[in-house]
Amino acid sequence: MPTVNYQTDTAKRPTQTIRLRQWICSTHRSMALLVALAFPISHNLAAQDVSAPSTPTLSYQAPVALTASDAPIDLKDHVATRFFDWDQDSDLDLLVGGGDGKLWLFRNVGNSQLARFESKQPILAGNRDRWGDSYTGVLLANLVGNPLPDLVVCHSGNQVTIHQNIGSSTTPKFSERGVTIEVQENCQGRFDVADWDRDGTVDLITGSFGGQLQWHPNTGTVDSPKFGHGQPFNDIRLAYNAHPRIIDFNQDGRLDMLLGTNWGSVTLYLNKGTEKPTLKKNKSFQWSDGTNLNIRSSNGDDTTPELADLDGDGVLDLISGGKNGQVFWMRGIGLSTRVALFKDSLKQNANNLGNRLSKDSELRQQIFGSLASLQSDLASGLIPPASAEKLFAELAPLAKQYPELLGRQKVNVETSPYLPILAGQYWVVLLECLPNSIANRKLVADAIGFQGGYRRLLVDLGVLFIDNNMATTEHLAAMHQLMMAMPRDAWDVETITVAGWLGEGIKTQKIRSRTGINIFDLPLGRTEDSFPQDSPRPGVTDVYLICLAHELAHNMLDTVGRKTRPELFEAKFEGLSQAAGPDVIFRSPKSKGIDFAATKKNFQKLGQWDGDPNHWKDTWDNYFKNKEQFDRSYARGNVKFFLDAPQEAFATLANQYFADSQLMLDFCKTRWDAGHRSNIHQFLLIADYLSEGTNELDFFTLRPGGALRAVPVQLQRDSQGRITSVRSPNSIAHFKYEDKFLVTDIQLAPLTDNN
Repeated sequence: MPTVNYQTDTAKRPTQTIRLRQWICSTHRSMALLVALAFPISHNLAAQDVSAPSTPTLSYQAPVALTASDAPIDLKDHVATRFFDWDQDSDLDLLVGGGDGKLWLFRNVGNSQLARFESKQPILAGNRDRWGDSYTGVLLANLVGNPLPDLVVCHSGNQVTIHQNIGSSTTPKFSERGVTIEVQENCQGRFDVADWDRDGTVDLITGSFGGQLQWHPNTGTVDSPKFGHGQPFNDIRLAYNAHPRIIDFNQDGRLDMLLGTNWGSVTLYLNKGTEKPTLKKNKSFQWSDGTNLNIRSSNGDDTTPELADLDGDGVLDLISGGKNGQVFWMRGIGLSTRVALFKDSLKQNANNLGNRLSKDSELRQQIFGSLASLQSDLASGLIPPASAEKLFAELAPLAKQYPELLGRQKVNVETSPYLPILAGQYWVVLLECLPNSIANRKLVADAIGFQGGYRRLLVDLGVLFIDNNMATTEHLAAMHQLMMAMPRDAWDVETITVAGWLGEGIKTQKIRSRTGINIFDLPLGRTEDSFPQDSPRPGVTDVYLICLAHELAHNMLDTVGRKTRPELFEAKFEGLSQAAGPDVIFRSPKSKGIDFAATKKNFQKLGQWDGDPNHWKDTWDNYFKNKEQFDRSYARGNVKFFLDAPQEAFATLANQYFADSQLMLDFCKTRWDAGHRSNIHQFLLIADYLSEGTNELDFFTLRPGGALRAVPVQLQRDSQGRITSVRSPNSIAHFKYEDKFLVTDIQLAPLTDNN
């Protein structure tokens, strides 16, 4: 099949487009004005260039020193980097803020295919050539007076000064006197400007040494800024040396953020807001082998991310300064490059790839890195739908071309430990190329030759089961039955792996997917009693399947439900607090976890702790150990385990609920009668989540070997949406509450004709 030409990667753009794109990414008002003159688009500061912009990527080549006049740039001290077309000659020039308060310009005398920089020259404001004597940041943005871009300098620890451009568009000249505002302490050049609230004026966003980000809204006009007091910026704090870079990274019309930190990394926060901007941590930038990008060994701390296409290949590159005064360039790796690399690796090693992957770490990094970076860009929405469909069209035939490498089969993991992982990663990429629908999942299943239970899991549920073809027909049928019985909107899992069947390779080479779980390599029929000894009767179930239910439950409330049912996520911690007792103090809201400082102070007041930090761990352990109060305040074990690992607090409830829901209700009533009042909250928590806020719910019994029975039960709720009764074929339960979450009374009776 011929190679697809990806417009988002290989298309070459005129330098004018690159220049305009950089202005847009910085959201400068002068940029928008020039774009408005050049193209028929909106004057909005975050408007997109209607010509095809350079493509963003999360994957980069190793850093090389950026040179000027054929010598590596080295200011001997801290450097913060920005690009701008200083003299309007249709290429990007480099502006840097030094660690000594000075600013420098490196003019680009290259061309659109490759930037080439001259030696540094000072940037002045009148006769002023220095702004303090510490870390300094610089950018150009039109903030005052005429429409020319002004000089904006962040300096002296906590000051930002704006110097008006009184020159011309090709020869900037800045007034010596500027407008200065104070920002947070230890900002030290870590800043950016953008119209964050989309009101037509450019706001100020600052970082700091400690990692705190602040937003200063501009309440002035487009010609006369007035910046308000700093406000927490999306509650983001990532220590240390947080450098924000505001940019529409995924080109969806919403401003995102890159955050460089002390540790040499760059993290992408995509804007998921609708009515107002809301940043969500997304992905770390990566090297070509799929590992997280880190340049700390090169720049000596304090990454200052900037994006620009310096080699004219249509893909944005990463440029960063840092603490040691040097500047590093990391070429962005585009879509077609990664596809070609993957295909070439298959072609060159088709006959012995399994053996070579086990012995050649460089090849392994190359081939897995190309797939991992494709998956990362797909999951992040960086590949447009049309290009993703072309990617599928090019990759899908490879499964039939190389069935022994990419098809579903059982592999000898002793001799070829990485082949089943390679196939699984390839399947993930194919699945993520297409919008999620039954029709598209059938296309994926057809392409990779899934049959029987594997096909049903993929087509019906959107799940890739990656197990080296070790599961039996009975395994697959039981998994499908259990997962189909679960409310589909309650969980979101793309891959299920069985590490024990995938061999040693999975320990060093993970399969990357949008979301996934791992389960145990067990036969069907192995038994577990999911209930403790004080249960009214045993609740024996199948270990393999109850493990599956448990792992899927990890993906429920703490992942999906945290977004769709935040009140229940909070209720989980209310229940943990109740089970822990009044001596353990939680933060407010309780979903923020235990306030250990307050708890330690309380334990010391109560005589539980002597105040010696070296004794705290033993004090904490012994407080809960061998006490019936805490052994029985949580349905599946001592509450200390769930206080230390709150991510297990909901998942463990699935062991009992899916093993025998009726028994779980009866068991919680037994404990209630014995004085342990918190267990019923745990039953109601999972029942409320699985009912999805409706009055309909299933009770399950799951027996060894996979026999599953689901029977409908009816719920009633009060005006606050709390479950007040559960009517099953065997019983009817009524509940009363003392506050929003916690039950004060439970009545449980066998179901008869009278009730």
